[in-house]
Amino acid sequence: MNNQIGPLTRTGVAYEKLNLLFDEGTFVELGAYLSDKAYASVVCGYGAVDGALTFAFAQDFDRNKGALGTIESKKICDLYEQAKKCGAPVVGVFASAGAKIEEGAAALAAFGTLLKKISDVSGVVPQIAVIDGVCAGLSATAASMFDLVIASKGASYYICPPNVQKNAGAEDAGTIAVAAKNGVIDVVCPDSASAIAKARALVAMIPQNNRQGLAYIEAGDDLCRATPEVAAAADAKALLTAVCDNGTYTLLKETCAPEVAVALASLGSMTAGVIANDAGAALTPKAARKIAQFITFCDNFSIPVITLVNTTGIDASVDAEAAPDAPEYARLAAAYAGATCAKVTAVVGKAYGAAFTLLGSRSVGADMVLALSNAEISVMEPDAAVQFMYGDEIKTSDDPVALRAEKKKEWLADVASAEATARAGEVDDVVTPEELRARIISACMMLWSKAEGDIRRKHSKLPF
Repeated sequence: MNNQIGPLTRTGVAYEKLNLLFDEGTFVELGAYLSDKAYASVVCGYGAVDGALTFAFAQDFDRNKGALGTIESKKICDLYEQAKKCGAPVVGVFASAGAKIEEGAAALAAFGTLLKKISDVSGVVPQIAVIDGVCAGLSATAASMFDLVIASKGASYYICPPNVQKNAGAEDAGTIAVAAKNGVIDVVCPDSASAIAKARALVAMIPQNNRQGLAYIEAGDDLCRATPEVAAAADAKALLTAVCDNGTYTLLKETCAPEVAVALASLGSMTAGVIANDAGAALTPKAARKIAQFITFCDNFSIPVITLVNTTGIDASVDAEAAPDAPEYARLAAAYAGATCAKVTAVVGKAYGAAFTLLGSRSVGADMVLALSNAEISVMEPDAAVQFMYGDEIKTSDDPVALRAEKKKEWLADVASAEATARAGEVDDVVTPEELRARIISACMMLWSKAEGDIRRKHSKLPF
C-alpha cells in the first residue's frame, strides 16, 4: 500500500479484517484522512454486527508495523467518544510493534491518552480485543484492558522482546499459548478469520452497554428440558453441556486454572456467565482470581452469574499459601459481594469449608441458592470432621472402623446434607438433577428486573 499522501486507497489487511467483522456492506470509515506524513497505521469505523451498531479499529501492520503515534491515538480516541455517546461496543484488532519511536515523548503521551480513554469507557460499553499479529509493548497493555481478549494462535503478545526472554531460557516467550496460560487471553482461535468470527459471536451475546439490561437471543431450547445427566457429570464441561441452551457455550481462559471453568452461554435464551468446578477440585488462588475477574465483567453489563459448585475446599498446599492465597480469596468474596447482577448458585456435589462460603453462597450475596439432594455441604471434609468431633470416642470403642463409618453417615445426614443446610437457611431449595436447568432459568427470569441498591420511596401508605 502507498504510504504517501495522495488519493486514499481503501484496501489493505486492516480493511479486510473490518469487513469480516461487520455485516456485509455496513462498514463506514471514520477519520480516513487524518494523517501526518503518511496515512495513519490504523483504520477506524462503525457498522453493524448481527444488526447491532458496533465501533471498531484495526491496526495495519503493513503500515509502519502498525506503530502508534499521535495521529493513531487521536483516531482511536475519537472513535471511543462516538461509541460512548451511542452506547455501542468497541472491537479493537491489534497488530502493532509498539510506539512511533521517531515521535519521542509524544508517542508515549499518545499511548497514555489512549490507555486513559480505554479506562474511562471500561464498564460503560463492552470492549473486545482481537490480537491478530504482533501485539507488543504498550499495545499489549492496551489490549489487556479490554473486557475480552481473543487471539489467533499464530499471533504474539509481549512487553519485553521475546529474544531477550529466550536468552534467559524462556523458549516459548511471547507466544499466545503462554499468554493464555497466564490468563491474559480469553479465547484462542486457529487463525485470523476464526478470531474475528468469535468476536462477532461475542458482540452479539453481550448487552450493547451498561444500561441495556439482559441480552436475549432466542435459542430454541426447551426451558424445561430435563437434565438427568447432571447427576453423573464428571467435570465442568459436562455440567455446562447439560445446563446451557443446546449444550453450547464459550469457555474463557480455558488453560488458566483449568480446574474451574468460566463461560459465556445462553440459558433460557438469556446470556449468562456460568462458573463450574471440575468434580471435587480444590479452589486455588489462581482459580479465585479467574472467577473474580469474570464476575466483575458480568456485573458491569448485568449478565446473570450462575455458579455450579462441586469442590472439596480451598487448596491447602504450600504453593497456594505462597501465592498468597488470602488476598485472592478476599478478591473473590468482594467480587460476589459487590456484584448487583442476578446471582444464582447451585451445589451439585461437594461444598466443603471456606469454598462453600466463597463460591456464591447466600452469605456473600447470592440471590438464590439451590442444592441437589445428594449434595454434601460441610464445614470440614466429613472424615476430618468426624475425627475432630468424635476422635477420642472412636479410638476407645470396641470397633473403631464401624463406629467411624456410623458417625460419618450421621454427619452426612444430620449436618452436611442439602436438607440440613436448607433448614439453616443457607439453601433455598433442594432439587433433583432433572429439574436443575429449569430451576436455574426460573430464578434468572424472576431476577430479570432485579433492582440495584435500596428502593427509594417517599413514605408508606397512611392507614385509614
